Amino acid sequence: MLQQTQVARVVDYYHAFVTRFPTLRHVAEAPPSAVTEAWAGLGYYARARNLHALAREVAAAGGALPAEPAALRALPGIGPYTAGAVASFAFERRAALVDTNVARVLRRAFAPALDPKTGAGQRALWAIAESILPRSGRAAWTHNQALMELGALVCTARARHCTRCPVRAHCATFAAEVPLPARHRSS
Repeated sequence: MLQQTQVARVVDYYHAFVTRFPTLRHVAEAPPSAVTEAWAGLGYYARARNLHALAREVAAAGGALPAEPAALRALPGIGPYTAGAVASFAFERRAALVDTNVARVLRRAFAPALDPKTGAGQRALWAIAESILPRSGRAAWTHNQALMELGALVCTARARHCTRCPVRAHCATFAAEVPLPARHRSS
C-alpha cells in the first residue's frame, strides 16, 4: 500500500484491509474483485492485483513468505525496494533498500552531484546503500529504519536541518555548503 503513497493516506485503508483480510491466505482465497474493492480509494490498482497474485503464489508454495531479497523479487509486484524492506524489517536480513527518502540522504551525504533520476544514478545509490549496510541483519534493520527516518524528518526534500543531523560531520553536501535547488511552481 505504501508504494507511491504516504503513510498518513494509507493508515485507515490498511486497518480496514487487514480487518477484511487478516492473512495472506485470506487474500489468496478471495476473488480478485474483492481485493480490488477493498483497495478502492488508494489508486494504483495494479498494487492490489499484484498483491492478490503474490498471495496466491505464496499460498500455493506452502504459505510462507520467502525471507531472502532475491526470492522476494521473484514474486509479483515486488521490486528491489520492497524486497529489501520485507527482508530487512520482517526477517532481519542484511538487505539494502533505497526509497525516495533514503536516496536523498545517500545522495546528499555521499554523492551530491549524482542524478538520482538516471539509471546510472539509481545503480550508484543502490551500490552506496549496500556498501554502508552493517554486516548483521538486526543492525541492518536499525540502519535502514534510521536512514528512512533521517530522510523523512531531518534531510527532507524541502529543507535540510543540518544542525540536527547526526551524520553532518560525514556529509559531502554539508561540507561543501551545497544550496538546495530552487523549487519552481507551475502556474
